[in-house]
Amino acid sequence: MKATYDLSPITIATCDYDRLMFTATAARRRGDRNAAFLLSELLRATLCQVDELPDEVVSTNCRVIYRIDGAENAHGNLLVHPEDMKWPGAELSVTTPLGIALLGLCVRDRMPYPLGDRAPEHEVLVEGVGWRFLSDMSWRDGHRW
Repeated sequence: MKATYDLSPITIATCDYDRLMFTATAARRRGDRNAAFLLSELLRATLCQVDELPDEVVSTNCRVIYRIDGAENAHGNLLVHPEDMKWPGAELSVTTPLGIALLGLCVRDRMPYPLGDRAPEHEVLVEGVGWRFLSDMSWRDGHRW
């Protein structure tokens, strides 16, 4: 039996939302088991422009510090789109269960996430949001940050 959680609200920049919706839809067509989780998170998100995204919100292209299941040691990764990965180990794909769970959370928020159909759920706690690299999408929209 799975535990019931009140999910923390999430906020996503519109440029990430559009790109991730395309990614999730294509993944669902391929039968990717993470696609349903990503789609459900995107559909419950509050959207904003990239320049309105609060500093304490996890987004793609930002460094996030987090703990899994209350572990003693924290982890830190740059959350990226899978096709943008350049440094495996330093980066975390936003299409993995952990990456999906982190997306849009604020510092001090918690989120459960699955590792597989029969695996137990885990919980991630956001401890900090570090530097954020602006998306190339903002340049195409005519903004210079």
